[in-house]
Amino acid sequence: LAFMEPSDLAVCVWGHIADGNAHINIVTPGQYEKDSALAKRIETMVYDSVLKRRGSISAEHGLGQSKNEYLGQIKEKSVLDVMTTMKALFDPHGMMNPGKYLPRSNTK
Repeated sequence: LAFMEPSDLAVCVWGHIADGNAHINIVTPGQYEKDSALAKRIETMVYDSVLKRRGSISAEHGLGQSKNEYLGQIKEKSVLDVMTTMKALFDPHGMMNPGKYLPRSNTK
């Protein structure tokens, strides 16, 4: 994160050796309010790096709420189409978690 002073951030990375997953927590010590602009810059940098290495994104609790905009970059259109079809099959009225997991542009 070259645009920050090293003392401005605390970075903690941990993961699951067996499946190659990494969790990243980045905090700004002493600042308790979310800095949305900083979060977006860091998120973009992390996802660009992951995609450049042909990686993927997932989340145990937040993919559909905060990361679904990246699905189109990591999943083939045909895969998103199947996901959208399955969603429509099991939730034809869009009542279960609307706009979550699948990007809104792919939901019917």
